[in-house]
Amino acid sequence: MTGKRKNTNSPTGSGPKKQRKAIDLDIKMKVINEHEGGKKVQAIADSHGFSHSTISTILKNKSSIKEMAKLSTGYSALLTRQRKGLVHGMEKMLSVWIDDNIEKNIPVSLGLIQSKALSIFNTLKTREGEGYTETFTASKGWFQRFRTRFSLHNRGVYG
Repeated sequence: MTGKRKNTNSPTGSGPKKQRKAIDLDIKMKVINEHEGGKKVQAIADSHGFSHSTISTILKNKSSIKEMAKLSTGYSALLTRQRKGLVHGMEKMLSVWIDDNIEKNIPVSLGLIQSKALSIFNTLKTREGEGYTETFTASKGWFQRFRTRFSLHNRGVYG
């Protein structure tokens, strides 16, 4: 009885696992526009170097991709999954607030962003009602992930 798995690094194995690639929003919108222009799925896949199934998945989710493109901040955003909930709503509002302050040349620091994030979250939570139990702490780890999600490293955040 052989209870061992195949050695994927051996010549008889299937080889190393293929790495996933995140496709940015600009490329997804190009794919959607090409398909709406009448181009076939396989031709789009060949021109961009993706598989047929990848292009089909993008086209299947085109309504949500178009919505995210409208809400995008204009940078090459990566849309790998859609986020929901109060924290996501708070982050979108916070991003707009940060953009507004940077446009007005008002310096924005980590502490200021964290306090504003908590303020916005608490306001949204009170609007939602007493039955809402989601919690949020504006930690440094949250801020680092927020910076990555909203490309803040490109927009001059201080602190």
